[in-house]
Amino acid sequence: MRWPLMTHHFCTVFAIVLLLSVLSYDKHPQLIGAGEIWLFQATTEQSVFLGLLMYRLGLSDKATSRVLYFASIQSLSVTVVSLLPLVH
Repeated sequence: MRWPLMTHHFCTVFAIVLLLSVLSYDKHPQLIGAGEIWLFQATTEQSVFLGLLMYRLGLSDKATSRVLYFASIQSLSVTVVSLLPLVH
């Protein structure tokens, strides 16, 4: 893992923890829900990493393509769901 990716991960975790701690003090339910879904979204990105690992290992292009397609649909749907608590 290179420095830019490590920095991205640390900043994302810091932003989520900060968001949840500030919002739990604020008690704003829509924003707390969005923060919790955002935290959950970080755990759903494992399928992207699996597809990238398959690509790096030179596994079947068809299988890698399927995993990355699934990962893109999963990421898009979780992102859309994370916006729902913000809609009034």
